[in-house]
Amino acid sequence: MQADLNWLTDPTVFRVNRLDAHSDHVCYASDGEARLGRTSLRQSLDGMWSFAWSPKPAARPADFWREGFDDSDFGTIRVPGHMELQGYGQIQYINTLYPWDGRAELRPPEIDWEDCSVGSYVREFDLAPGLRGKRVCASFQGAEQAIYVWLNGQFVGYAEDSFPPPDFALPPYEKETGNRLCVEVYKRSSAAWIEDQDFFRFSGIFRSVFLYAKPVVHLADLWLQAGLETDNATGTLSVRLLLEGEGAVHCRIAHPERGVLFNGGLELAPEGKYLRSQPFRFENIRPWNHGCPELYQVTLTVTAPDGTVTEVVPYQTGFRRFELKNGLMLLNGERLVINGVNRHEWNPDTGRAIGLADMTAAMETFQRNNINAVRTCHYPNQTPWYHLCDQNGIYMMDEANLESHGSWQKLGRVEPSWNVPGSLPEWRDCVVDRARSMFERDKNHVSILFWSCGNESYAGEDILAMAEFFRANDPSRLVHYEGVFHCREFDRISDVESRMYAPPWEIREYLENNPPKPFILCEYMHDMGNSLGGMESYIRLGEEFPRYQGGFIWDYMDQALWRTDRNGRRVLGYGGDFGERQTDYAFSGNGIVFADGTEKPAMQEVRYWYSAPEERARLDAANRRAKQDLSLPTVQVKKSPLRITHGDGALGVRGEDFELLFSYPEGGPVSLRTDGHEWLWRAPRPAYWRAPTENDLGNSFAADSSIWAAADSWQKCGDIQVLEESREKVSVRFTYTAPVLPGLPTDVTYTVEDTGSLTMTVHYHGGPNRPGLPLLGLRFETPEPMERVEWLGLSGETYPDRKRGGVFGWHSEAPHIPAYLVPQECGCHADTRAAVLRARDGSRLILEMADRPFAFSAIPYTPQQLEQAAHVEELPVPVRTVVTLCAAMRGVGGIDSWGSDVEEAYQIGGEEDITFSFRIMV
Repeated sequence: MQADLNWLTDPTVFRVNRLDAHSDHVCYASDGEARLGRTSLRQSLDGMWSFAWSPKPAARPADFWREGFDDSDFGTIRVPGHMELQGYGQIQYINTLYPWDGRAELRPPEIDWEDCSVGSYVREFDLAPGLRGKRVCASFQGAEQAIYVWLNGQFVGYAEDSFPPPDFALPPYEKETGNRLCVEVYKRSSAAWIEDQDFFRFSGIFRSVFLYAKPVVHLADLWLQAGLETDNATGTLSVRLLLEGEGAVHCRIAHPERGVLFNGGLELAPEGKYLRSQPFRFENIRPWNHGCPELYQVTLTVTAPDGTVTEVVPYQTGFRRFELKNGLMLLNGERLVINGVNRHEWNPDTGRAIGLADMTAAMETFQRNNINAVRTCHYPNQTPWYHLCDQNGIYMMDEANLESHGSWQKLGRVEPSWNVPGSLPEWRDCVVDRARSMFERDKNHVSILFWSCGNESYAGEDILAMAEFFRANDPSRLVHYEGVFHCREFDRISDVESRMYAPPWEIREYLENNPPKPFILCEYMHDMGNSLGGMESYIRLGEEFPRYQGGFIWDYMDQALWRTDRNGRRVLGYGGDFGERQTDYAFSGNGIVFADGTEKPAMQEVRYWYSAPEERARLDAANRRAKQDLSLPTVQVKKSPLRITHGDGALGVRGEDFELLFSYPEGGPVSLRTDGHEWLWRAPRPAYWRAPTENDLGNSFAADSSIWAAADSWQKCGDIQVLEESREKVSVRFTYTAPVLPGLPTDVTYTVEDTGSLTMTVHYHGGPNRPGLPLLGLRFETPEPMERVEWLGLSGETYPDRKRGGVFGWHSEAPHIPAYLVPQECGCHADTRAAVLRARDGSRLILEMADRPFAFSAIPYTPQQLEQAAHVEELPVPVRTVVTLCAAMRGVGGIDSWGSDVEEAYQIGGEEDITFSFRIMV
């Protein structure tokens, strides 16, 4: 057989000579190898390969696979790795639109032959000693998007589906030495229509490549079908095997504490092409779950008829029972609650070509923050991640590599006239094969509770066939698919009612009407930028309605890449920063951790709401005690008569070790000195505006309330009144107006007392038909950056709708902004009792509540500076600290980032009066 380029546009051709998918077990040649975790039956081909990149198929070195071809002018590329991140081709991020939108008029299954880059890979190798004399196969753990494979001048096979591994048999073409493996990787194929995930669009061999040997008797497939009886103490196990060659299998089942449960030969009976062992039943089993992920070691030893050991296969399994009963999902008889997150595979240096260290770091973050579930959005992940989930009790929704978002939803409108796969017969085998490949590889992992048919691909007979495949082959797990929400004709695809970004009130309506299915959110709390407000409303639903069984936050990590900017700095880039168009810009940054793995400020809210109710109650109680026990800073009160100086343009007030200068032209205090240290750069002004968050922009709040931006930037002091003047007290009121908003008076009254206290009172006068406010407060800047800011209040960055995870106490930080991909409102500390600004010379300024707690921020930039910058590196070097003290701060929201408003309780109406006060102890 010869390779055929027409396969690229034929959805019925998705595998040629590809081996059947099989379990992800590792075969070792001996017990010793198994104990060490190093097998001589595998040979890695990772490393540097010879490589040529071509912009289109017609420009590729078409005969590079032939023996004797001169590839001396080829370059090199690292495997695993993406072509685009190694200098070959265009980096592109885009969400729902297809990457070629507006550049080529295509319909499925067509590709643009003028824009389909090709990577020609060459790897020369000698077989390792452990592989010689055996049947040898090549495994590509991940190659995007379609690959042709040759060995020693002979065509080996073809495969699509970027994420599950295609394996190919190399006999009879392999040699002990001098092998030349050639692989063509095409960026586009018909598969591009069903791999339209919201991610950077890469190509290349981005996961490991290895050879493996099949001895004379080989364990080709393994399924450890473990179960748990209703007593939650009796485990059951049946072993299904696929043996190549005649032999016997010995089985040892052991637990680290309980010792050996079974040690003997398997009694194997035919079951179609498989062999089935005798059933096992074990008493006093410890069930597997998140809190107690008990695993049992199963070791299978394969022997040839002469008794020679050919393979040793270790695998860990757990005993659990997952079922849908009376409308509830039950794990080991108890209601399942999913405290989950969606997770793309990501590293800011290498994209989706991640390593074990990335996975381990993610798992540690999960553990720290009470995350108990993960959805492998939107493709099967690397095998080590599944083992980590087994070992750490993380419930998995394993999702097939399927998304055709751009084929049925255009600019937010459902229009499925040319949706794929739909009910098109020519696409059915292709998508069912994707389901089968995922199932066969991952079926042994106890952590997998759901098989997901893919993401955002509408619905039809083809996805129904995927669901029926899962049910027919594995009744021990549930089938998930959210897309039926848009096409109820195929509601039977999914065993659960799954939604994305449904607001709490819509979910409540579903739950109050005796629904037939349990409800989960496969995506919720869209954490784009400064977000994740309102999580409480979702958790409360689960406390009220048993059939609300949790959800998966979108998502785990910002998709951003390190790049070098025009000034030679190493900075993080998002969509559009690499010259690509179309793009969806910073929509790639939705993680609860930044691209470097650092936790975002919102993580403390995740940690709180994902903890057990009793843990939350303990934190709440500790916060209440701390509010009673911790006091405001103590300042020695020493009365000293005020000294008042009248000038033509200013009113000066002096006390013991402090001085205030109220400027009439400036419309406020222009100087506040304590012990000779100046704290004001210019006179404070009423604050109405914040740099819009991603959610403010997405739901049009920033545009609808943009008049407050002008009012904040362009104010006039229209009236100055000295309300009281004595040696004990001086009170001055400044009234501010804004030309863009006639009838807007805001009073700021400064009251200086001989005790050394300065009380500031802000009175906003509401008015009819005004848009909602982003915030209401008072803002000033210090003449130089502060060294530290301390506060008595809640830990971290908190907002009215995202503060329950904060720990009450004294906290300290250097003024800064979090590393959101796009600068925006940030740094707020809600429910603050007191704040202390500390200057580099050791001076301090104490601000404390007068009548009620306030929100404040102390950051290096004004809202105007933040909103003018598209990247953090575009902000200037800090020269001041901007302090904003707020009577009211709008929530950040988080239902989604493209339309849903902040919950009503966390909005600030512009029509009502607002008054608040705070004190400065001078």
